[in-house]
Amino acid sequence: MSVNHIARHRDIPLLPILVFTVTVLSQHVVQATEVQGYMEPIRTIEVASDETGTVAEVLVRQGQAVEEGQPLLRLNSQVHLAQLEIAKQQMNSEGRLDAARAEVELTSQRLEKIESLRKSGHARQAEFSRAVKELKVAEANLQSVTEELETRRLEHERLLTQLDRRIIRAPAPGIITELHKQPGEFVAPNKPDVVTLVQLDKLIATFALLGHQAGQRSIGQKISLKLDETDQTANQTAIGTVAFISPVTEAESGTVLVKIEISNPDAQARSGSRCSIQLKD
Repeated sequence: MSVNHIARHRDIPLLPILVFTVTVLSQHVVQATEVQGYMEPIRTIEVASDETGTVAEVLVRQGQAVEEGQPLLRLNSQVHLAQLEIAKQQMNSEGRLDAARAEVELTSQRLEKIESLRKSGHARQAEFSRAVKELKVAEANLQSVTEELETRRLEHERLLTQLDRRIIRAPAPGIITELHKQPGEFVAPNKPDVVTLVQLDKLIATFALLGHQAGQRSIGQKISLKLDETDQTANQTAIGTVAFISPVTEAESGTVLVKIEISNPDAQARSGSRCSIQLKD
């Protein structure tokens, strides 16, 4: 039976059949998560003295910027200066050296004369042998005096080095954040620290990332950071380099420690301030 017959039989009017085509657009939305971290100095150095003694002079102040090799503190060196003067005088005392040289010259001339007489038959072999031995003794004496003077020179150099070590210098450029000693205080072997120095030309941004977030990072990778606080304006950005990814996941939080190194040549970014990175979910 046809459709028209059914429609006429039931008195149902025929309606046009409309077919709708629905197109569904699938769009992948990428979401990003902002992760907060903080910045710290790339190095914090407890500058120590390998010499003991009383502090004679503190040459820097708290908060001062210093360069590598700049003197920070000087220990009392009066005894060392006196020892240095003695060593200098001994090093420059060449009286014995001149006498030893003259003795070598004299015995050498005597040997030449006896050797000439021996050849002409006017000197005995025993006299010649004795003159040879006397020359050897004189040369040995000269060598001994020369070595002694070299030892004195080395002792003078040692005292100079020791005296220089009593001036404690900055091992790297940075900022003095704390002075541990003042003039008159004693620097002892069990408490050798004299100043605290922080190196701020580079900073380390520290983040605690989830495991899958840390897995997206690699050592040496470049990453953009937003700096929440600088010495000039807020919300500055910087490009950092991933310097460390911890191989251990923190059991309690399930996070991985990641450190990013950023350059800070003008010390615009402040150590201890907050920073953030954008990570894809």
